[in-house]
Amino acid sequence: NDNLLATSQAIFKSWFVDFQPFEGKCPYFWRNGCVEDIAEFYDSMRKPLSTLERTDMEKVYPYYGAVSIVDYVDDYLFDGEYLLVSEDGIYVVDENGHPLLQHITGKFWANNHAHILKGKAGFTEDSLYLFLANTNMAPIVTGAAQPKINQANLKSFPLVIPDSETLSKFNALIEPFFDQRLSNVAEIKELEALKELLLSQLTH
Repeated sequence: NDNLLATSQAIFKSWFVDFQPFEGKCPYFWRNGCVEDIAEFYDSMRKPLSTLERTDMEKVYPYYGAVSIVDYVDDYLFDGEYLLVSEDGIYVVDENGHPLLQHITGKFWANNHAHILKGKAGFTEDSLYLFLANTNMAPIVTGAAQPKINQANLKSFPLVIPDSETLSKFNALIEPFFDQRLSNVAEIKELEALKELLLSQLTH
């Protein structure tokens, strides 16, 4: 999975940092925009559940927090492919200022410590992931004790947006890497669940 992501990152850098397919220069017809132009926000659908509320729930669907799965619950709010961007917590960006992202698929619940995004305007979740993962968002992190990237700042964060033809070609190029990565993640989850089941049977 690390290799698949590294390959996708290298392709992104080649296209959108070094501009190798474009004679080393950013095409003049690409436009200035912001995150809201390329991402649909689903934050209003989030719903935190207390530890007490989750205690007696059947552990079926992942319950996501800012940077990882916090627990499993008996129902889901989302079904499909989404990007989760850390909103607040101990860390919201890495040492390079890049936001902490979770690229997930399937049925899940999410609390209010991560923004929930899908791509739009020609952006898939894959290309949205790469554009956000390679952007320094340290300037919009607020709060010293509790770092936070609020929704308004994230939506208005400036980006250079490529034309639709370029984006379409890029999407086609990176899609197989992300599909394989998501498939691997799903397989790992199934194997972990099987391991837990076998271990529980061994202890009885």
